[in-house]
Amino acid sequence: MQENFGRVHNYLFKVFSFILNQIRFWYQMTEGVNVSVDIRTTAGGHMKRAADLTTPTSKGWTKLEISLVPSGAETFQIILQGSVLEEPNAFFALDDISLTPGCAALNTILPNSITEHKDSTCTFEENSCGWFENMSNDNFDWIRSSSSALPSNIKNQAPAQDHTTNTAEGHFMFILNDKSNFFQTAELASPRFNQSGPGCTMSFWYYNYGQAVGAAKMYLEVDGVQTRTVVWWTYNTQYNQWLQGSVQLGRLTRPFSLTLVKVSLSLYDGVAAMDDIMFVNCSLPPAVDNCEGTNWFWCEETRACIDQLRVCDLVDDCGDGSDEDNCAHDLLCNFENGLCNWQQAKEDDFDWTRNKGQTSTVNTGPSKDHTLGTAEGSYLYIEASDQQFGSTAVLLSPVLDATVNHINKTCIFRFHYHMFGEQIFRLAVRKRTFRNMKGEELWAKYGAHGDIWIRETLFINSSQPFQILMEGTVGDNLGGDIGIDDLSFMDCTLYNGDLPAAVPTTPSGPSRSSTLPSNNCTANEFICKTNGQCVDIIKKCDFRDDCSDKTDELPCVSKTCDFDSGTLCGWKQQIDSSAAENVFQWFTGQGSGIHPGEVGNRPSTDHTMGTKQGWYLYADSSNGKFGHTADIITPVISLSGPKCTLSFWYHMNGVTIGSLQVFSKFGNSTQLLWSQSGNQGNRWKQGEVFLGVLSHFQVVLRAKRGVSYMGDITVDDISFENCASLLIPDRQCSPEEYSCANKYCIPKDQLCDFNNDCADHSDEHPVICSTILGHCDFEFDLCTWRQWRNDSFDWTLKLGSTPTLGASPATDHTLRNPTGHYIYIESPFPQLPGHLARISGPSISKRSKDCKIIFYYHMAGDIIGSLIVYQVTLSHYRTLLFNLTGDQGHYWQRAVITLSADEDFEIMLEGWVGKGSKGVIALDDITFTKECICSSIALHTEPTPLPPTGSCPHGYLECQNGNCYQPEKRCDFVNDCSDNTDEKECGTSCTFETGQCGWKNSLADNFDWILGQGSFQSLRPANDQSLGNENGHFMYLEASPGSLKGDKAHLRSSIWKESSVKCTLSFWYYRSQKATGLIRVLIKTDKNLTEVWNKTENQGARWNKGVIHLRKIRNFEIIFEGIRTKSFGGGAAIDDIQFKNCAPDVSLSGFCPAATDYVCQNGKCVQSDLVCDYKSDCEDGSDEFHCSQFINIPGSCSFDGPIGSSWFTNCSLMQKNDDDFDWTIGSKSSTAGTGPVTDHTPGIGGMLLYINSAAQREGDIARVATTHPFPASVGVCHLRFWYYTYGSKEMGTLKVYSVSEHGMPLLMWSVTGNKEDNWIYANVLVSNNYPFKVVFEAEVGGDDLTDIAIDDISFTLECVTGEPLPHPPATCSPDAFRCLDGQQCTLQPWECDGEEDCADGSDELNCPTMIPGILPPQDKCGDKEFQCSNEECIPSLLRCDGVPDCPSEEDELGCSAISCFNGSLLCGSSRQCIPVTQRCDGDIDCGDFKSDESSCSECPNAYCRNGGTCIIINRIALCRCLSQWKGNRCHIKVKPTGPLSPPPASKKDENVSTWVGLGVGLSLVVLSLVAILVVLSEKKKCTRPSSGTKCDSISNIMYGDERENMNAGFAVDDLLTSLAISVYPWHTSYKAFSNESTAPTSFSNPLYEDKRGNREASAEIIEIVQM
Repeated sequence: MQENFGRVHNYLFKVFSFILNQIRFWYQMTEGVNVSVDIRTTAGGHMKRAADLTTPTSKGWTKLEISLVPSGAETFQIILQGSVLEEPNAFFALDDISLTPGCAALNTILPNSITEHKDSTCTFEENSCGWFENMSNDNFDWIRSSSSALPSNIKNQAPAQDHTTNTAEGHFMFILNDKSNFFQTAELASPRFNQSGPGCTMSFWYYNYGQAVGAAKMYLEVDGVQTRTVVWWTYNTQYNQWLQGSVQLGRLTRPFSLTLVKVSLSLYDGVAAMDDIMFVNCSLPPAVDNCEGTNWFWCEETRACIDQLRVCDLVDDCGDGSDEDNCAHDLLCNFENGLCNWQQAKEDDFDWTRNKGQTSTVNTGPSKDHTLGTAEGSYLYIEASDQQFGSTAVLLSPVLDATVNHINKTCIFRFHYHMFGEQIFRLAVRKRTFRNMKGEELWAKYGAHGDIWIRETLFINSSQPFQILMEGTVGDNLGGDIGIDDLSFMDCTLYNGDLPAAVPTTPSGPSRSSTLPSNNCTANEFICKTNGQCVDIIKKCDFRDDCSDKTDELPCVSKTCDFDSGTLCGWKQQIDSSAAENVFQWFTGQGSGIHPGEVGNRPSTDHTMGTKQGWYLYADSSNGKFGHTADIITPVISLSGPKCTLSFWYHMNGVTIGSLQVFSKFGNSTQLLWSQSGNQGNRWKQGEVFLGVLSHFQVVLRAKRGVSYMGDITVDDISFENCASLLIPDRQCSPEEYSCANKYCIPKDQLCDFNNDCADHSDEHPVICSTILGHCDFEFDLCTWRQWRNDSFDWTLKLGSTPTLGASPATDHTLRNPTGHYIYIESPFPQLPGHLARISGPSISKRSKDCKIIFYYHMAGDIIGSLIVYQVTLSHYRTLLFNLTGDQGHYWQRAVITLSADEDFEIMLEGWVGKGSKGVIALDDITFTKECICSSIALHTEPTPLPPTGSCPHGYLECQNGNCYQPEKRCDFVNDCSDNTDEKECGTSCTFETGQCGWKNSLADNFDWILGQGSFQSLRPANDQSLGNENGHFMYLEASPGSLKGDKAHLRSSIWKESSVKCTLSFWYYRSQKATGLIRVLIKTDKNLTEVWNKTENQGARWNKGVIHLRKIRNFEIIFEGIRTKSFGGGAAIDDIQFKNCAPDVSLSGFCPAATDYVCQNGKCVQSDLVCDYKSDCEDGSDEFHCSQFINIPGSCSFDGPIGSSWFTNCSLMQKNDDDFDWTIGSKSSTAGTGPVTDHTPGIGGMLLYINSAAQREGDIARVATTHPFPASVGVCHLRFWYYTYGSKEMGTLKVYSVSEHGMPLLMWSVTGNKEDNWIYANVLVSNNYPFKVVFEAEVGGDDLTDIAIDDISFTLECVTGEPLPHPPATCSPDAFRCLDGQQCTLQPWECDGEEDCADGSDELNCPTMIPGILPPQDKCGDKEFQCSNEECIPSLLRCDGVPDCPSEEDELGCSAISCFNGSLLCGSSRQCIPVTQRCDGDIDCGDFKSDESSCSECPNAYCRNGGTCIIINRIALCRCLSQWKGNRCHIKVKPTGPLSPPPASKKDENVSTWVGLGVGLSLVVLSLVAILVVLSEKKKCTRPSSGTKCDSISNIMYGDERENMNAGFAVDDLLTSLAISVYPWHTSYKAFSNESTAPTSFSNPLYEDKRGNREASAEIIEIVQM
């Protein structure tokens, strides 16, 4: 049942006659109505019931007369109060109210009740205790009630329980809002109080909750004070519960009252209530007959006893003022009339402020003084809003006399302080005896202590005259106001005079200079301090004691540092000497030295000993401002070792803690290595940074200050572990070790593990590592690792930090800088529990021996999840190998797992994160070891369409129309099938109307390019380009939930075989303000990944065309990369991709993708390593002509020869003795059903080499090796052979090793499993850092049908020389660029300058579109300026103008590679040229640095180069250049008009150009190879025969022509032993480590003799090949 309340208040009445006072009125009432008549005599006082009306009246009006008895009071108030229950048509009506003549109305209010000084509590259970609503009749009033008594329609306006009893029946005061109106006010007024004692405090419980509940304020009103004083407030909604509030009233000598005011501006919706009001310590001390002891003062009139220390303290403690009579007023100050005899100090940062009422900043500082307790009283405070953190204000007392001059009486100092606010820092009292010193600290308080005045008493003794200093220190941000009031001295005497000044002292004693002992050291050597020993300067500070007295490591950073006794162990602090005081910096400290205000900011114990006496290093956040940094740095470290790791422990506790970072520093360049941010809890945590091999570098630890002083960054136990520079052992490497090029030995598990363990990179050479399975650094994609399709979400490829700050890696593991990539997972969006992400690697054969997986993981933060590694077998049996859960440390860690199984398997890495996880699981640099062999069975295969019916010859594929084509003809831009079957799924020309034409999304991405149609509602284009309507199709960037800025999607073609020199790629792209995303086009080859096109700026809502000149490239794929430019964005699109003139054109002979290519007689180019490999790669077979020169290379063998001849001798091969059995030579395998039935070599009756598995056991091994070593080389020697592995499904393994004299055999190639019933071709790069032999190893399979055979072994000529064959003689000068056609030269600076200077355009082929690099911070320079790394500010006009102006050239980083001319300006953000007409026009066109509006009407310093003159035209700075210079800054040399190419070659010389891969340099390496050029020149002369001319053929021993002597001499001992490492086809150049060879430069080879048996002179050969 619901009940509605109504109340009527009448005027006040004064009683003139007490004989008969009545109220008379007429009324009507029905069932369900209750009415009462009450009277009260004081405001908020108790109401007395006069009558109750409960009986319904008849249908008419009824008259009622009620006698009023106001209990003797002359003034009273009548209250009619009624309630109507929820009955149909219930009502109460009232009319014609009158009173007897003895009552007269008064236009005033009832007097308040006066509460004398005694403690009182009001629970509102019985009545309102005199509290009353002071603003009635506005339907917005304070009402006393309980929750149970309220009707249901208003229960939501009151708390469900009171605070006193915590029940629905308990009473409280609450605001009842009957009707919402503008500016409604509810005022809950207290009774009137006479006075209060010095310690008076009022507490209460309040409720203020709801969407529109509004603010509330409590005011203090004191008689005689016009201004109301705010003593308490709350803003907006609080918690849905009772909260306690308190008000410090203090000593109030006049009558006063309190009012709680709440104003509703328009709409009120909430609960506002009050309960349990309590006044504590509000009475004055009681009167007594006398006071016992001398420590008391007996008040004169009130006869109360008070503490003697409260006499003359500016507070009336007695109640009659007698304790404040007869006081020395020059020792007292309440600031009511100024500063008295106190003074503002001059050597501080700012002054104390005198104020009344509230300070200017909300929620900090006093709202009233202490003396009067009202807003009319004055006090001093420090205003924090205008100051920096740590700034101090000092107030100086008058000078006081020494206490020893006054019978050693102690001087007593009393004061009151107020420290309220979130950023309160420090108030201190100091005593000084010298006027130019701060003196000693007597007392200090830190932090907030509530909105109250607190009394403090200090006892001071001094043997000299002294001053008291009140020192207030500003906290961080606005909320740091500190107040002081009522300063008083007792038993102190003023001193008549000033304090003396302290005289500074200087240390005495002569300085001592150090001298070096006599020595013979050079400038490049370090002189050992005690004995004059000389060591290489690179050995100074290399963590190894090279001087016998260890002085080479004395000026260096210590290997370990625990900061014991405050020492820094060689670390240096970098502080700007010009900086002001309070600089944010590092300090050594102890837990025992923490003062009260620092508790919780830094650790109470160190990490080393775990005690308060232990030392550590901390960055003191009480200094500096937000974002300030403090650095400690090592001296220059000359060299570190390959395992060098920086380890340290850090402590970062505090809500506003900043960040800790570790950098490496090389000269003026720094690189981030590690970072941690935010609160890490009150505990020590370990950090680790892998440094590896570095030279001439420094390590920097940087603390960055947070938003406030709460939280110091602390480090301890810094150590450089395993950092000693590499020491080459005086021993040979064991078979279990890898032999580095520098002769250092490393465990074989460290080979190709993404760490430079050799210190010369030879263990990470791409050639050595290219055959390793699953080898992935995630710098571009997932390599051979694949995302699972049946998991919950994917691993994400990420650049830099993840969104989970403070938990993600600051760098990847590979590059160890923020530009590197890794994969990671974190709590998904939206957050759902139990999310799994899985990746799997390649399938591994069960025949792998000593196989391991190595990877690096990073698991940090509040992780709810795990990283798990499973082994999944072919039969889908899953084995748990590795499991980590939770936080593992904020650094990369290495994991190694040994793998073995009874069947083929794959490795699955699973990451699991739960709901609420705030950590990151990251992976990087995954690899299997070299011993892991790829399985012949794929555990997961992609579905492929069924081929058309019909049959094609072996080795051919069938077209859709029934024709056949060779697999190598696929994706070569030639329609061999006639129906385009061989080309249509390659990522070819496409309008996307019938599908994606073979363009595929990368499986590594976390979002895709989507095939779709136009849409006006979504982010993508409304129409396509092909059809021009919404029905057409295109590819666009997917916009998906949870997508983040920077995510990438890659649309890839297949690998194209080769393109024509005229090949172009065109496409249409769409990028607008709505359809967002950056589009880049990349070309990926086996050499590198190159950006060839990009568009970053908004192109308008239209399709635009892009054209790329691909020209001549081999084995490449095209990648369209889309990058999100904002979170949840997407829609940028591409359409109508078209390849044009891309089919290879044999009429353009000489245009080959590589300079080393072999040119067939028909003009086609083939790779040089395919020449003479027992298969025709030229369509005319010319690559297999004239191959006699290959047959005498040791190890080359067709196993054919005269009957009875020894193939060991003929082929320079030998059976190994460290195996289980020998290889067998024969014409076929001896067991039916396995192995070949004929050899591979053309001709009849040939022989082959095989293993007879029927006679052996499973796992037995047979090895055959070359008898003579090849010279050391990496990446140049190609082994070609044919193998046969056909028979049982239990087929064994065939491997190829390079084996040096020492160290582990290097697995170069392997194959396992049952293959096709045919000979299969293999081409293997064989490499080793040392002279090596080639070993073929065959392992017997699981039954008798596992024969393995090899045949037709051949090596390229580079295997003999140990280095790349020389290119044709250069026809250009060393400083020139040779065009691709070989017939034209241009200057080297003209390459990639935006102008095609070569006729074939090759000087502008595959040029970078952007200058890579990371910009320095931009936080210290002004608008329209660019900040260099050295913090120098330059005009932003100078950015991206092609001229480096910063010392490290960083003003050109991230800029487009294009050039702008004629005053136009290259904008760094849009990568486009802004016309000169848009410069200095008042409109900003280049948003990042506003460079188009920079340096207007002025010339920057040194703007025009090379003699140019700066002029100002229309406020624009332009350069007038000399005749030989051009460009906006006269920085580009004008190109000459004359030709740079040599004169045309003779006809004879033209015929020589066919063999591009070989040249004259061979004669400089070995004399025997000179004959190769003779043969080649003969061949070249006949490549284009004229009529009547015929070439004489040269026999080919490999094809059965035995006219040449197979046993021709070969001076194997003369093979070069020096190591040459080729950088082709990888990015990184590797230094060649070699010793000088004494081998002769030539050797005898009869195959190089001419028909007459005479050798041609080498000089003649050189003349022939010059072009």
